Amino acid sequence: MIRKPYLAMAPVILLAACGTGADPEDTLETVRLTEKAQLDAIAADDADGVMRHYEDDTELVLPGASPAKGPEAIRPAIEALLADPGLTMELEPGAGWAASSGDMAVTNSTIRYTTGAGQGGGQATIPVANQKVWRRASGATWKIVADHNTVLPGTEVALAE
Repeated sequence: MIRKPYLAMAPVILLAACGTGADPEDTLETVRLTEKAQLDAIAADDADGVMRHYEDDTELVLPGASPAKGPEAIRPAIEALLADPGLTMELEPGAGWAASSGDMAVTNSTIRYTTGAGQGGGQATIPVANQKVWRRASGATWKIVADHNTVLPGTEVALAE
């Protein structure tokens, strides 16, 4: 009977169709573009644009602050950041990786925050190590699940008058 060999192959064919075969480099490039969109929202003082990149259970850690978890805690931190009229951010991408499944990625970067909140009313430039963990549900956009920022060790804050 000819049908039996085909039936025996059916599970193998179905399992092969389950894998996405996502190229990790292409995935990482897409995530980096999403990260840029969030930075563009910061530059535009668009709190909603910044917030749309966070999942509901995201944890945000900023230097000198307690961790903020979820939109109710993250939004005030973002709004305080955006309220600084002297804020600029320069991002230097670092290493990153993406899962071959196409649903998880990590980006690392160094961000140089220049803020108007320096001592004596001057601007302060603060280099920060940033790591974001990203997740994408099937058919959804990339969202941040963890956003950790740490002042680089041995760094002195540069003040500009």
